[in-house]
Amino acid sequence: MNESHFSAEPFFSFNLKDEMFSLPVKYVKEVFEFETITSIPNSLPYLKGVMNVRGGVVSIVDLRKLFGFEVSDDLTGTQVIIMEIPQKNEKPVLLGILADKVDIVSRLNIIQADSKDYGINEGQDFVKSVARRGESFILILNPEKILSYIEADVEKAFEEVLKKPIFS
Repeated sequence: MNESHFSAEPFFSFNLKDEMFSLPVKYVKEVFEFETITSIPNSLPYLKGVMNVRGGVVSIVDLRKLFGFEVSDDLTGTQVIIMEIPQKNEKPVLLGILADKVDIVSRLNIIQADSKDYGINEGQDFVKSVARRGESFILILNPEKILSYIEADVEKAFEEVLKKPIFS
């Protein structure tokens, strides 16, 4: 039997396809129904676009793509979770993620396990730990790792653009 303990902090749980994920509540700024987003031509595949949230521009990420799940362009009924991720000596970064369904805020029973033991092949680096609620397993995400991956990916894509000749 795996060792486990209940978390001291509460977590916000949500679904992507048939998988349950969770974020520490301290990162969740707000949640709302999906609205129109502005797509960005030639952007990275998991960046769905940007959205105006209270006068600010927020990038929207489709975690389904990062985890290798089937992605649909029909986002009817989708929720947007706005995360606020603190930065050292800088303003926090706002990042939106899509969720098929939001669940509840609760403390979780953290277990010693590996995310690949629960069917996650892609995106394992974004999973901080595994929890259990009843018979269900919940993958707890690490927002800082998601953000650093996106920043590195954007930087790499930008470098590729700069390498291309302006005139051919």
